[in-house]
Amino acid sequence: MNENVSDFSKFEARVHYLVAFIGGFLGLFPIVNVAKVLGSAQTTNLIDIVLSALVGDGRLFVFHAVGALLFCFSVFLATVLPKHSKIDIRLLAMLFNSACAIVMWLFPMDLPAVLYLYPTFFALSFQWCAFKGAYGFTCSTIFSTNNLRMCISAFTEVFFNGDRSFLLKAVFFGATLLSFHSGIALSWLCYHFLGNSGFLFALVPCAACFIAVLLGKRRS
Repeated sequence: MNENVSDFSKFEARVHYLVAFIGGFLGLFPIVNVAKVLGSAQTTNLIDIVLSALVGDGRLFVFHAVGALLFCFSVFLATVLPKHSKIDIRLLAMLFNSACAIVMWLFPMDLPAVLYLYPTFFALSFQWCAFKGAYGFTCSTIFSTNNLRMCISAFTEVFFNGDRSFLLKAVFFGATLLSFHSGIALSWLCYHFLGNSGFLFALVPCAACFIAVLLGKRRS
């Protein structure tokens, strides 16, 4: 791996892995209840907007449209706040994630399925904008598909094309995948044994990330 990587870059990467863990942990919530959809899967929600319009289900159309608006509003906030305020959106993202966990704890289990996506649509899209990657690589903390593609292509470059300059990239995306799916696994265990209250465990890594960001600001 690249020996010229600074200690601060390594620190940023560790924070990124922690955030990916949180993304997996919170993203599982709608899957294990009636929604059966990953909490960050806005693509599915947009498809459902079209389908509900085609079948003439106005109520469902509104529910999914509101979900899309929550996602868009969150991205808007994460984009405008750094330019018009001194707020560190990384810290704000952890506050939103913590609120998301509390809302999921309090959610009744007899609501229309799409409503269970609302907390994660807002919180995880904000997180996605606040934490964009490390080591100069753009890398999502709330999805796996592109990260898997990048990981496999980088490892292919290293082991089949003989280009070891891709090793850092391969390890970084691989570690992000491992962190994300570790979050999913622990989230399922918490939900399995504790029900909705198990999602309150997300407060622990959110607090750890909040502190890590503050420490990183002092080191930078």
